[in-house]
Amino acid sequence: MTDFRRRMTACFAALLLAGSAGCATGNAASGGGFTADDTSPEGELLGDYLAGRYAYNIDDSEARLSYYMSAFNREPDNLVLGVKAVNAAISSGDVKVTQKLARRVSALSPDEPLSRLVLGAAEMKSGKYSAAAKRLEKQPDDPSLGVMIAMMEAWARHGAGDTDTALEIFDSIEVGGYFDVIATLQKAQIYGETGDDAKAMAAFDRVESTGVSPISMAIARARYQSLAGNIDAALKDLAQFDKETLGGVESGPIRTMLTALKAGKPAGKPLTAAQAASASLIDPASEFFFQQRGYDAAEIYLRVALMLNPDNQRAKLWLGATLERMERIVDAQAVYESVPRSSDYIVSSDLAYANLLVRNGEDDRAEAVLKRLVKEHPTFLVREALGLSYLIKEDYAAALPYYNAMLDSMTEAEIEENPTPLFHRGICLVESDRFEEAAVDFKRVLEINPDHADALNYLGYTWVDRGENLEEAFDMIRKALSLQPDSGAITDSLGWAHYKLGQYSQARVYLEDAAEKSPNSATIIDHLGDVYWRLGRFREAGYQWERALDFDPTDEERARIKAKLKGGLSAADDLP
Repeated sequence: MTDFRRRMTACFAALLLAGSAGCATGNAASGGGFTADDTSPEGELLGDYLAGRYAYNIDDSEARLSYYMSAFNREPDNLVLGVKAVNAAISSGDVKVTQKLARRVSALSPDEPLSRLVLGAAEMKSGKYSAAAKRLEKQPDDPSLGVMIAMMEAWARHGAGDTDTALEIFDSIEVGGYFDVIATLQKAQIYGETGDDAKAMAAFDRVESTGVSPISMAIARARYQSLAGNIDAALKDLAQFDKETLGGVESGPIRTMLTALKAGKPAGKPLTAAQAASASLIDPASEFFFQQRGYDAAEIYLRVALMLNPDNQRAKLWLGATLERMERIVDAQAVYESVPRSSDYIVSSDLAYANLLVRNGEDDRAEAVLKRLVKEHPTFLVREALGLSYLIKEDYAAALPYYNAMLDSMTEAEIEENPTPLFHRGICLVESDRFEEAAVDFKRVLEINPDHADALNYLGYTWVDRGENLEEAFDMIRKALSLQPDSGAITDSLGWAHYKLGQYSQARVYLEDAAEKSPNSATIIDHLGDVYWRLGRFREAGYQWERALDFDPTDEERARIKAKLKGGLSAADDLP
């Protein structure tokens, strides 16, 4: 957090306290302004608390921790402030500070659940399973924390050698619904470790039948089977899962495990109880809280998972996604950057990171991330992502070689299953003035999928713009619009088709509709200006062209719009 931003946050708190109309700095004017020296200890405490609340509302984790820590330091016996400080510390990712604060809160109230989670995780990571189990044995009132504490206690009991109690705890979680299945998956792993093969496979089969946590289930079962010496069975089951559920992954933990199994090696190493507990928290975070938009709870689960096992790269991947949803972009970037290049999750992490950079308008940085990834992992998915990044930047000349390479590497069956690269290459060809080649790609896409709305629209629009095959073009665009009636781009295409035929009144209806559907499209607003000009509504035309300049038009569009603003619609005709 910048000093300026911190000062502004502090000013906000001061305004709430003093009812001031501004933020005073330095000495107050003779009229009696608000200064730090005038504030009572109670006022300073309240100021820190309010600033911490405000920092939470704007998702500034660093400031939130700073202010809540300050408030807790001012009143060290205040349990509520202590818990808020611990919560903020968890969110900051600073494990040492989190543990220090948790110890202070635990001294105030040994039963406080958040501090018990933090300290229990530290004890489990250090192998002190009996101490962790004792600390975690009391259930809190908060059900979301209760599930986490129960899962961790059960694994701590198992780590301490009390497997029967661990299974009993997982049985207590099996109360129906989602967490029932998650608990069964933990039991399956414990049965596998203790050599009870029949119960292990029965539990794995039960989890598989629900469709819950499929990747976690497949990884856990393959690890168990292969460590038990059943390499062939593990390979058969995992290969079937990869083909039928994932469609054949090119990278990631499943691919790494398959490679090991094919070489006759186990699919991974045995997990410690702390590592197993860490893994157990990911699916509740990603498949339950994340999907229910309970991002605060998801973050706590994932942060604690990383306290238990800092090398849990899958937890980092989901933590980054959670922080993105919370619009904590800088924090998400830091998490993605922390995934090591050797990780099985580096492809997923880098793709997420690049997507985040594109969303943030940092196209060049996204391109650099993807270029490095292509060198390290030249998979189809990665090359497609880099090609798409060039499309987004409208660098069609750079994108085209990647789509050529992708399509050259694909069989006809693969193209029929996924014609998207063919469609994207068609766009590159159109924008490179190679329309005849582009038309071949678009038509091939439509042979594969006659209801591909984007291909129908792109080919139809391009024909209209070139004045070719107008009847067929109209039919294509109308069909595309029937498939996607809320699409501003397709509605614009139909309006522009009428415009090109001189049917300006009909064009106006569609273009106005398109502008309502996509109010921030420079192309659509520019088209609307053109049709207003043709209808003699010159002032409205100029207004729309001015608006179009605010919506990031291409360089060519910008030049044409500026020419029209100076000399009317015909002035753009003189441009190259």
